[in-house]
Amino acid sequence: MLTEHGIYTKERKIDLTQASWIKDRHSALDTSIHKKMEQTRQTWIDFFEQLGRTAYDRADEIVALYEGNRQRQIHDGAPAEKTQIIVNGINMARFAEAYDSRLVAPPKVAGLIGRVVPIKDIKTFIRAIRVAVNTEPELQGWIVGPTEEDPSYFHECQLLVNSLGLEDNIRFLGMQDVAEIMPHIGVCVLTSISEAQPLVLLEAMAAGVPCVASEVGSCREILEGMNDEDKALGRSGYVTNIADPNQTSAAMLTLLNDARTWRRLGDNGYKRVQRFYQEHTMYNHYQGLYEELLAWQE
Repeated sequence: MLTEHGIYTKERKIDLTQASWIKDRHSALDTSIHKKMEQTRQTWIDFFEQLGRTAYDRADEIVALYEGNRQRQIHDGAPAEKTQIIVNGINMARFAEAYDSRLVAPPKVAGLIGRVVPIKDIKTFIRAIRVAVNTEPELQGWIVGPTEEDPSYFHECQLLVNSLGLEDNIRFLGMQDVAEIMPHIGVCVLTSISEAQPLVLLEAMAAGVPCVASEVGSCREILEGMNDEDKALGRSGYVTNIADPNQTSAAMLTLLNDARTWRRLGDNGYKRVQRFYQEHTMYNHYQGLYEELLAWQE
């Protein structure tokens, strides 16, 4: 059985496209925008794409987290009849205290919870805070997550904070207990350039915190609903374009400056997780699939 929480070949392609260890050898005189990708880079991409096709061919069952990824698997060579969707789930009890302790009005804090690495596009979050601070000078932007995975990128983010004059507005908090920090966050922000089904959005929603997320992976499904029954619950946040600090800033301020909308969207998110994204439901689906596959071996 093959379970993909992201699309393996897609993420490797993103890594290889950005990889600085592969030196492009195009002629300095070739300024054509149509010039092909450097051959070494393309060879590595072809290699990982073949690994993906081989894995799909050998698997009996292929699991994706949402319909968009299932369609990508099929496009990349997975037989459609082998594919199915099992969504992520979380333990809502872990966030019960956070949900119960919500304030009447949103804290003026935008929180990005994730690793400080390029794929999370921390720089767009920083720039969005810069735009928002023009309207809300007291706004805080908290970046919650490990910083040691890519030290050079972390340093670039620090330099950006300083160059934009945000030393008093942005804090790098490192690793934190997400359940404990949620009640102090007014809006959860995700500016990634690639995601599958990000757990952080589900965790924020379980705590009653509305979200702003870029148009990647299943973010729109999570915030607006994946089917008619789900959509009837109402939105639990706003979806923005990738790498768009202005749109991200506007969405953050919409939530932080309207306590009524903030609370309504937070409650919608809580109901959505309760109905569709519970941990025990996910476990039951996987348990049934494992038992089915084990029975084949007998």
